[in-house]
Amino acid sequence: MKSIAGAIGFLTRIPIKTKIEPNKVVGDFPIVGYMAGGMYVLFFWIFGRSIPVIVLSVFVVYVLFNAFHFDGLLDTADAFMSQKGREEKLKIMKMGNSGPMAILVGVLYMILLVYTLTKVSFVGILASTVSSRYAMVLIAYLSKPVKAGLGASIFPVKLKTLIRASVYLVPFLFFQKMLLFIGIGLVAALIMKLISDRMIGGITGDGFGAIEEITQIAIMLAICLR
Repeated sequence: MKSIAGAIGFLTRIPIKTKIEPNKVVGDFPIVGYMAGGMYVLFFWIFGRSIPVIVLSVFVVYVLFNAFHFDGLLDTADAFMSQKGREEKLKIMKMGNSGPMAILVGVLYMILLVYTLTKVSFVGILASTVSSRYAMVLIAYLSKPVKAGLGASIFPVKLKTLIRASVYLVPFLFFQKMLLFIGIGLVAALIMKLISDRMIGGITGDGFGAIEEITQIAIMLAICLR
């Protein structure tokens, strides 16, 4: 329970304070995905899926659970889509200012998210939100940090931690069609890792945020386009 509380406190805006080290809670990152996905399901179950309800649910979920990840996506978009060298890209990510590429990617992402949430089943929503947090654990296991910082604090990720995180995906074994979509999302995460390795030589905290968001939307889009 201490590790779960630590994962919630580390990845969300929920004010939970624990003294456990970040690299000790990585295996429980997917539990946050169940919470975020569960929030969507609760909204839609109670109020239906009108556009206003979807927009409100996205706002609430992103304020509580996805704000850091979305910020990472925007910073990564600005850095990776610039024509600068490696060090300059890292500086752009550190600055955190929203440039034109960040705004473009952010707007397109939100349009896609609202669109997919009109169509994806409750199980599909959970599969996307849980697998996107699992993707961060997988990529951390396969990667190295570029520099010191919040993202680097979760390293090293050992095999036993990855196995622990994998347990959270077991419920989706009962929905075999979801396994294909989860696989598509994880492939998207691996592609993002390769791009990050090429661009900046590893992964940063912003990179993890981008991986979470990209995995989530890849799974939702795959479900919609099946």
